[in-house]
Amino acid sequence: MIHFQPETSVAPAPYVEAVERLRSVRKALALVELFDGRAKRDLDEIRFDALFLDAPEAVQRCADGRSVQAAGAAAAGIEALIGAESAGETPNPAAIDVLSDSLRRDLQGIHALFVGRA
Repeated sequence: MIHFQPETSVAPAPYVEAVERLRSVRKALALVELFDGRAKRDLDEIRFDALFLDAPEAVQRCADGRSVQAAGAAAAGIEALIGAESAGETPNPAAIDVLSDSLRRDLQGIHALFVGRA
């Protein structure tokens, strides 16, 4: 059978999916902030993969759960923005601000878990 998945005997680290979700949230944040033509605000490039490596298992599990919530919020928010635009409506700038701020807080809150402030 032909497949395109790499063959490996090493199981991926349990946090790989969480790191990918967090990268997706970061991309969603950039999309939201550019949605109505605004310049993207700087977001420090947080290396979640490195943070997960050195974190205790409890912190990894907590960050994983919060990454699921953040990714869900990002998907729902972008879906709402695209839906409004598809219906010929202009998304409310205040709604874009709220979504942007929420995603930014999610990322910063997850980062704070790793540095012991959450």
